[in-house]
Amino acid sequence: MFFFLQYYAHLPEEEKEKKLSACSRHRFLYIPPCTPENFWEVGFPSTQTCIERGYIKEEKNPQVRSRRRLPLNAFFSPKQERNQES
Repeated sequence: MFFFLQYYAHLPEEEKEKKLSACSRHRFLYIPPCTPENFWEVGFPSTQTCIERGYIKEEKNPQVRSRRRLPLNAFFSPKQERNQES
């Protein structure tokens, strides 16, 4: 990079940018997208942090869940009862 700055010192800033993009080994055919904010944080955020970032949305008037009128009938017996019969 130092050589580049010395060699093209006489050119205006726009021309330097063009030369650098034309001769750079690491140029891209397209500009890669930026990583999302907080992408590289490795821990789990707290609930408060998730709410602040908008990952969790709290409803002001949550809907009441409907309940079964009749209890759920189990078609199969639990494992404990099967083991005792054998």
